[in-house]
Amino acid sequence: MKPFISTIDRSIHSVSPRVPTFEEVRERRRRKTTNLVGKIVVFAILLFYAVCLLLPFYVLFVTAITPYQELMGSMTFIWWPEEVSFESFLPFVTTDNLLADDIGIPILHGFFNTLWSTLLTTTVSLFVSGLAAYCYSKIRFKGKEAIFMLELATMMIPMTTMTIPSLLYYESLGWTHSWLPIIIPGLFGGATTIFFLRSYMASIPDETIEAAKIDRLGPMRIFLQIVLPQAFPAFIAQFIFGFVGGYNNYMGPLLYLSDDPKNYTLQLVVTELRIFYGQQGQVCASCLIALIPLIIVYIIFQRFFIEGISVGGGKE
Repeated sequence: MKPFISTIDRSIHSVSPRVPTFEEVRERRRRKTTNLVGKIVVFAILLFYAVCLLLPFYVLFVTAITPYQELMGSMTFIWWPEEVSFESFLPFVTTDNLLADDIGIPILHGFFNTLWSTLLTTTVSLFVSGLAAYCYSKIRFKGKEAIFMLELATMMIPMTTMTIPSLLYYESLGWTHSWLPIIIPGLFGGATTIFFLRSYMASIPDETIEAAKIDRLGPMRIFLQIVLPQAFPAFIAQFIFGFVGGYNNYMGPLLYLSDDPKNYTLQLVVTELRIFYGQQGQVCASCLIALIPLIIVYIIFQRFFIEGISVGGGKE
């Protein structure tokens, strides 16, 4: 009977909570205070960083909605206009607006030029880069690592150093003053995109690929039916990067398309608007209009973009 009672007594003592000492309580409070202070500091740094990022957009917006007379009559920065006016946007949204009588190009024309060229090159380049990344990650062939390292080495070359050689090369081909230098080079993928997609595809189990091969699926069907759906967030993230880069491309159109106003992209049109109108409000309004497509793309694909970056960054 005594062993049984002692067993019950030990179980009761083991179940009963231990009262923390004064030093342990003080240590817990100190840790909570330290964690709280750390969170406040991190939040303050992130808040300051967010304000620095959003302040230029706020300046653009406030300047665009401020009447011209108030802008010219104020000697300091206007944090908010006395009377909100959208007169600066009118020249860019009306159908009869032209840059000049001898040019005759509305802003919507430049937007459509930018849109079709950017979507074409981004979509085709992303598909080709995906195929290359699939080959590097899941297909075995001799010299794969050497070729991949050679391709990564091209990322170390500053693209600005290739501007003049590319211009001379395209001029020898007779491609200047046309869309060919803008479209053709962008259809063959990019080393950065291939590197990112390869890291993401490396996480796909090899057993899945082998099972597909047993089911007699070819490499292209495996890529389209298995790899592409699983790597969809990574493709969306790279699509946004490619779209933003092509949308903001200014040097290429300036070199090859500036001689014909009908080929003007949105960036060239905005530059002409700054020269043609010259008012601060209208310049800021044109910049805001040019930002709208980028904001729409980011809002639509935000969930896939964040997933593709957060998951793909830790792969391989």
